[in-house]
Amino acid sequence: MVAIGRSRNNLASPRRGTSRGINDHNITTKRVLLFSFGIISTMGMYLYVRMLKAVNLGLHYQDIQKDVNNWEGRPHNVVPPSSTGRTKVKSGSNTNGYVRKNKNERQQQQQQVKEVSMQRDDVIIDAGNNVQTDDESTDGNDDDDGDNHNNSSADEVPTPVWHMASDPDDSFERIYLTPEQKPKFKHLRDLGKGGPVNKGKGIKSFFNPICRHYRFDESRLPTVSVVITTQNEPDDWISVTVESILARTPPNLLVDVIVVDDNGIPGHNGLPSNIRKNVDENEWDYVKSLSPKVKVIQHTNREGCARSRLTGAKAATGEVLMFVDSHIEMESSTWYHHLAIPIVENPQTITMQTIDVVDDLGGKDYGAGAGPLQYGVVSDQFWFSYQVDRFGDYMEPLDPAEFTEEELEERRGFKYKAEIPHEREPYETPFGPGSLFAIRRDEFWRLGGYDEGLYVWGGENTEMAFKMWMCGGRMLMVPCSRVGHMYRIHKEKDGRGALTRWPPTLPQEMTDRLGCAYKNETYTGRFIVLRHPADNFTRITTRNNLRIMETYVGDHPAKLAYYKRMFGREKLMPEFQRFIDDWKVDPAAQKQVQLMKKNKCHDFEWWDKYVHMRLTGRHHPWHPLNGKYKQVSCGNHKAKTCELCPQGNGRDWCNGDCSWCATSNKCFAAGDMAKKCISESKKRALEKSLNAVVEAAKLKGKGGGIHLPPRERVKLPEDMKDKPILTISVVLPCGFEHDYFIRTAESVFYETPAEVLKEIVIVDDASEPPLKDSWAEEAAAKFGVKYVRLKEPAGLIGAKQAGAEAATGDIIVFFDCHVKPDIDYWVPYVREISENDKRAVIPVITVLDVDTWTQRERPAKGSGMSKCYLTFDAEFKWTTDKTPYVPIMSGGLLAISRKWFFEIGGYDSSMKGWGGENLDQSLRIWTCGGEIVSAPDSYVAHMWRDGSEKTRAKYKVGSGDAVKNRARAVKAHLGDWYKKTLDFPSFTRWQGQALDTSSITDSFSDLKCENFEWYLNRFKYIYRDGGVLPSEVFQIEAVEVEGSPLCLQLKKLGWTNFGQPDEVVLKECSDTHTQTQSQWWHGSNRLEDGSCCGSLRAWNTDQCINGRGVTAGAEKVPTNTCDLDSGKEVSLTPSSDDGEELLLKVGLKDNCISLKKGSKLLSVVPCKDASRWLKRKPFTPIEYELLSSDTKAMWGGDN
Repeated sequence: MVAIGRSRNNLASPRRGTSRGINDHNITTKRVLLFSFGIISTMGMYLYVRMLKAVNLGLHYQDIQKDVNNWEGRPHNVVPPSSTGRTKVKSGSNTNGYVRKNKNERQQQQQQVKEVSMQRDDVIIDAGNNVQTDDESTDGNDDDDGDNHNNSSADEVPTPVWHMASDPDDSFERIYLTPEQKPKFKHLRDLGKGGPVNKGKGIKSFFNPICRHYRFDESRLPTVSVVITTQNEPDDWISVTVESILARTPPNLLVDVIVVDDNGIPGHNGLPSNIRKNVDENEWDYVKSLSPKVKVIQHTNREGCARSRLTGAKAATGEVLMFVDSHIEMESSTWYHHLAIPIVENPQTITMQTIDVVDDLGGKDYGAGAGPLQYGVVSDQFWFSYQVDRFGDYMEPLDPAEFTEEELEERRGFKYKAEIPHEREPYETPFGPGSLFAIRRDEFWRLGGYDEGLYVWGGENTEMAFKMWMCGGRMLMVPCSRVGHMYRIHKEKDGRGALTRWPPTLPQEMTDRLGCAYKNETYTGRFIVLRHPADNFTRITTRNNLRIMETYVGDHPAKLAYYKRMFGREKLMPEFQRFIDDWKVDPAAQKQVQLMKKNKCHDFEWWDKYVHMRLTGRHHPWHPLNGKYKQVSCGNHKAKTCELCPQGNGRDWCNGDCSWCATSNKCFAAGDMAKKCISESKKRALEKSLNAVVEAAKLKGKGGGIHLPPRERVKLPEDMKDKPILTISVVLPCGFEHDYFIRTAESVFYETPAEVLKEIVIVDDASEPPLKDSWAEEAAAKFGVKYVRLKEPAGLIGAKQAGAEAATGDIIVFFDCHVKPDIDYWVPYVREISENDKRAVIPVITVLDVDTWTQRERPAKGSGMSKCYLTFDAEFKWTTDKTPYVPIMSGGLLAISRKWFFEIGGYDSSMKGWGGENLDQSLRIWTCGGEIVSAPDSYVAHMWRDGSEKTRAKYKVGSGDAVKNRARAVKAHLGDWYKKTLDFPSFTRWQGQALDTSSITDSFSDLKCENFEWYLNRFKYIYRDGGVLPSEVFQIEAVEVEGSPLCLQLKKLGWTNFGQPDEVVLKECSDTHTQTQSQWWHGSNRLEDGSCCGSLRAWNTDQCINGRGVTAGAEKVPTNTCDLDSGKEVSLTPSSDDGEELLLKVGLKDNCISLKKGSKLLSVVPCKDASRWLKRKPFTPIEYELLSSDTKAMWGGDN
């Protein structure tokens, strides 16, 4: 057997911790240790050279150690790295601790290592722990230059805390329970293959195979206390958590399991009587009965995450603290060993487990395991997320004045190396998730524990990461220590209440300080998001983040940049400034400040350069240079622009976001091809069109018809004065809208009070001549207008995004550049978004007469067009119902909080021109925790393009852009239902083709969004009750026909959703489901009681048989766009007791559709005289088959 040792300072190897070989120990001390352990070997020299280069690169980690050596009150029981035991080596060993071998011996060992490592791409054999075989002979003595560490003799070397074995261990099957204990553990599961998890495949595949070849000396590992904090935990998760810890942790290492019950006691501190309604009180007695090591501590108050962990930490007695959530499952019996080893090597270490996701639907099943190993980072909103790649093509510029030529050459070598963590080695990370980490107990208290002023949830992970790195420590992700973790994603389950149970109920003392638990001056006991979209989840997380910014970022410019990103301003509003004022006098906060000074911790600038930049290749999220990291995909590589993609290789290197223009032999952005890559004839035609636009603008300028008559601007209503009010920025994307953009902006200005309107952002989408030539900037500014001029056409979607990025109001209102908002149009926007900052608001859209600039066809209040629903051909259809909710926005007109817009990722940067953005945005908003509502009291008149010259669009749309946009939207959101979309004529071209939607999915990946089936269930009154998603599809065959069977079919339309009226005819029945024949039907439309079905719909179209107004004698049976609220129109009803032959009833009277005798024509006759029909070849369509069994059972019935 070959035993492969690992250096106690794991960062000395290229694969351990940092790719640069940089570590947290004193460099000088390390040199002595390395020489004393025999660094003369080839591998030792390699490590030594890497560390010298680290010093030359200016990453002065020796400064950290100097600070560490000066700590006051440093705990004496922290074991230094060099104070490990030693063991004798065989006589004859060489002077440097490595064993001399001949060539054959070395080759034999290399082969053994290769077998053990299971084809690993690198094996590090370091000087700290020897590699030797049983028959090795030694010669000479261990020479450490006279420095006998730990008073050990000259022929001693360190005893390894771990080694590698040839055979895999039984860590997945092994449990540390006696035969008497095992029956008590009711929730302990078999995680191996054949068990109940991961569909019987077990979780072994989640681990790198080499993880099972480690062996550990448990006598050298520190003891551990596990701290579990819990609140409102469902489904016996506390028991699962405790049992997996007890069963899979060595008893000699596990001191105690401390469960902190943070549910609170009814009646204490203003907590309501039902505060514990979701708590299983019997579970506390059960977990305590499992082992005397289990201790339960109950809070009388609700303290929140950070303070609950402090409670557990104070009660703990183990050498290491392990913090976990109360909904986890340890996956192997060596989970703790892998976390403990790096802590033994360097006591100033936090080690974190790798997370595998367990579902939250009660079954506790695993998915496919964790994805690629990732680095923990924070977004510019200070939310934790992950970054997969480490160094890409975007290193910081190399300033020759800062480095020698040799150092510059070294850095240039780093520039294009995309470095990722190794699949089994611990690696450094700037941040980590909030729990599932281990830290020495004395180190935890040296750092000050958690800030006791962090309320409830949020920020505790970033605070711990900052102080650990700044104060001389490090944070490691450990791939071989894995844990199953349940994320609370779903909102409702089995009538038991929300699993997320957010926002929580809190003591009145705490919510009074936050100012966020009152509605209409009545205490609610729950968080209410008030007044400002920066409240995020709740005001509480914003408050916590502001505290952390003050303590660890301080006066660095990053703080003001964070304010600008979150609040749209660098000076905080009073409601948030008071949190900073509290921080200045809060003893808990100032305790952390003093500890930073006492520990001589580094500042934020040092952290950015030597931690964040070193590990991620990027500066902190608010750094002004981050814009340079934006790139385009050229296919298999990236570049700053499409023009730089080819690098001399022509069209082969112009792919991805870019397209090759053969006429000019240049690479352009795909969205720019319509303008940049054109033939000479098209160029002349375009120039002629532009000249015509210029002349028309000049004429209108002379005649004065381009402006509205001056009038008085509306005032803020009296009942809104002296109250905080959200401001709005109106974004107008204008491409060649010379005719209408001024009147649109002036209409917005006149109808919006000065206190509400922050600005009007006119995005000139490369119009020629520029829009400001028609309305000078100085004159436009008097109406609150600011221009954003795009040098190249970006299309409607890109123009909207540019306008949003320039907006500074609390709410962004997107209008088209040819609208006229009505009086008080803005009131519902402010009202609805003030109540919920994750709410988008849609006005009622009416008709604008552009000749008179007046509204026409205004519907009665509560009616009108404002909501749509999604069909599977990636289209949207207008609908009405009694709810305020809008399943799909129509596109151009909406209001949304600026913060929520950017939190869900804004518009997709890869969508070109126009179309599909409404589908993408609607599905993002709904599935990621927001909602869309209609505003029946907000009217906006809109110019509809009717084909006339005055309404014709002057901009160009790239061929196929709209269809591709829609395809991207449904692929990103619909999951398996995307297969259904590919059956439609417009999308067959995408069958079998790759369509990259990562720019959509990556933008909201950290929001834990729901899937498409959740969306279907959310709007089951449309998809189930409205019959849009049928459980059965069939043909309707005429009975009394001679010869070939005849079936009902649309006369003109194939598979489509174009909204054109049609009629029903008889055609020869077809056995195939073709796109050109609409011969398959299903129930559709809601009855008066809200259930299905009131009509018949042609499958894969928007056409329903129109039974309203059809009377006996009619010789035409019309179809129209389905009205999902139609009521009783058409039905197939049994004509006899056997039920096989059917009548096709229409309308409310006793009339039926019948076959004219002796012909293939239809007519409407009294049902007693009508011909009969049969359901022919019924089947279940794919859109229904894709539903889960639970959804099918809940939906039930046939439509």
